[in-house]
Amino acid sequence: MRLRKKYSRGAIAMAMMHGFLMGIGGVLLFGFIVMSDDEKSGAEEPESGETVPADAEPAKEEAKKGEGEEATGNRKSMFFAIQHGMFSSYDAATGFLSAQAQLDKAAIVRVADKFYLWSAIHLTDSEARASVVKDTFVKPFTIDAAACPAETSGKLPVLLAAQEAANFKFDDKTKDDTLPEGWKKNVGAVQGITEDPAIMRLHLVSHYSEAAECLKIEF
Repeated sequence: MRLRKKYSRGAIAMAMMHGFLMGIGGVLLFGFIVMSDDEKSGAEEPESGETVPADAEPAKEEAKKGEGEEATGNRKSMFFAIQHGMFSSYDAATGFLSAQAQLDKAAIVRVADKFYLWSAIHLTDSEARASVVKDTFVKPFTIDAAACPAETSGKLPVLLAAQEAANFKFDDKTKDDTLPEGWKKNVGAVQGITEDPAIMRLHLVSHYSEAAECLKIEF
């Protein structure tokens, strides 16, 4: 004869609750173990024993950027011209210039398909504004030599930024192949016209904007 054990409803409910709590406890214990393992692996140092900073990659990028800037040097500079007019042809520009006796030291600078009549090129806006006269205005522009050979024409933005007339000159010890082509000769020719660095700079820009095809003038 089979014997059946009778359980009260309260005992059954307690057993179910006990099983439920044990299941929840097991899940929580498993989650705690997994989280502990992740924290340990995240805290481990590289095999080399050196700590890798969080900004290591950005630092590398900045270093590469700095190397690139150092390699190209200052290949782009801003200048400020005193402009007297803009013409669509060289003949029109020279025709106007020949009729202006006071512009005997002015020069024509070609940019793209336009011809600009300038009387001086200054290094700062304030210097240029101090030289403005009637019917003239300040024309800011940049000289970009990024496409030029670094050892020759690429030096033009820096050389043209000389503040004194004497700074345009180089002695015989300076090799010609370390300067823009014909630099010493051209400086000597311009110096025969004027000792004003703003006017010397103008004539050198006028010459090299045509002679150095890699040089760009931008407004």
